[in-house]
Amino acid sequence: MAEEQEVGTGAKLVAKKSAVLSPLPLSIARSALFSVAPNGPSSKHRVIATAKKGVNATVTYTGPHLSMEHFRLWQALLFIAEERGQLGGEAFDVSLTEVLRCMGKEYKHKELKQKISNVLTELKAAVVTVISDRVCYQNDSLIDVGDLDLETRILTVKFGKRIATRLLDREILKNDIERSREFKRHYLAIWLHGFISSQASRADKKNTKHTFSVDELRRLCGTQVKERWHFCQDLGRALEKLKMPVDGIAPLVVSWKWDDERTKKNVIVEKVHTLVKLLEETKETAAAKDRRTAAGQAAASRARVAL
Repeated sequence: MAEEQEVGTGAKLVAKKSAVLSPLPLSIARSALFSVAPNGPSSKHRVIATAKKGVNATVTYTGPHLSMEHFRLWQALLFIAEERGQLGGEAFDVSLTEVLRCMGKEYKHKELKQKISNVLTELKAAVVTVISDRVCYQNDSLIDVGDLDLETRILTVKFGKRIATRLLDREILKNDIERSREFKRHYLAIWLHGFISSQASRADKKNTKHTFSVDELRRLCGTQVKERWHFCQDLGRALEKLKMPVDGIAPLVVSWKWDDERTKKNVIVEKVHTLVKLLEETKETAAAKDRRTAAGQAAASRARVAL
């Protein structure tokens, strides 16, 4: 996971005023909150840096360790609620079979009912605050109501209105559910899909290349793999999965390669255009972009004079 630090209970996060609040892309929330590790310690007022460079946001979390199983269930319920027009509304019922289908699972094992029930309970205990220049989502649970009747296999679910208006970007939700349910239990592929899709795209909608530090990816995703070479193998397999089309949907990753086959320090990924409402850049990132633009304009002007 991203670098963490403890803050006191009395610490306050102050949101900057903004005329319009832009939703936080689900992929950014996932990169910060959900780990590929199946187990881990619980948290109390833990501040997590988001995994998107240039994003001026702080995520504070209190609750149990959240794995990709928590994410898959949360994502499936959000998707179903959105399809039904019940996201941020009243409580609704949904069959366990439908939820499992959205998660890419099948109802085969009796113990799966109890596992889903336990994950629901933990999601209700997950309290999140997201503060940025455009987002103010404070001290809310990831799900307001989540109960499973083990006899009827019916889930009762309710999301608060704030999660629909201030936290969720629906575009990335649609892409995520269609692709990630095919990844089954390959948690790194699921995590990478959200991370890569949240990276910037070209204005002309052509493919975009990004270079990622392997060690940074290893830290951010929260893997428990001890050996670096082993993680590189997992990373390669995950990227290959992201190159595969799913039910007529274009794959997220067009191509990828190591910068150096021997050291594997960085991985270079070419991604398709993704429509994600990114959070506002930090002042430092914006200033650097302005400097690059000014330098480019000056160079173009000198070239014209030379002609």
